[in-house]
Amino acid sequence: MNMKKIITYLTLLAAPMIAGGCGDDSEVFYSISYPIVRIEVDATLLTPDPEEPSEGTETTSDDSEEPVNPLAAQIQAEATAEAPVQVGGRYLLEFTRYNRGPLTLETATQAGNLAGVFFKEPGTSEITLLFLEKTLLYDLTAYTDTDGVRKVLLKTDLTEEFKARYPDAGVIGVTRTEYTSTPAN
Repeated sequence: MNMKKIITYLTLLAAPMIAGGCGDDSEVFYSISYPIVRIEVDATLLTPDPEEPSEGTETTSDDSEEPVNPLAAQIQAEATAEAPVQVGGRYLLEFTRYNRGPLTLETATQAGNLAGVFFKEPGTSEITLLFLEKTLLYDLTAYTDTDGVRKVLLKTDLTEEFKARYPDAGVIGVTRTEYTSTPAN
């Protein structure tokens, strides 16, 4: 069993204890909200070079360039549509412990609001979200918005998921980046 599966399994086992509570941990120490203002997906595929069939070239697709490969465009569209929170929605994290608590996903879709839990180890840039039997690992970074303010960026690697979904497509990498309006510290 690989490490990611082990971590997912352990967090899924721990989720009911966190959601249901072990003792009185219902007091929210602080909350943070990540409203989503833009979503971009970068899909990199290895495609055969017609000049040299044994070699390949990388083709990427994201919002800043025209898709070179129709499959890259399809992957981009799927990964964007599958973002748990769409533009106009938000993630709401309520810390009831120093490193975890309940999660509300205001999806901005017909699904409405979803409940889950999250884990964030202090001093790291990674946060794990668990909801609807899904586990997503996000890297929290920052970007500078057009107003010159640094804001939080949520980035998740979907490479393995899309390699499994399209095993013959030559998927090299798929990353979804969710831009928020939350100022970075």
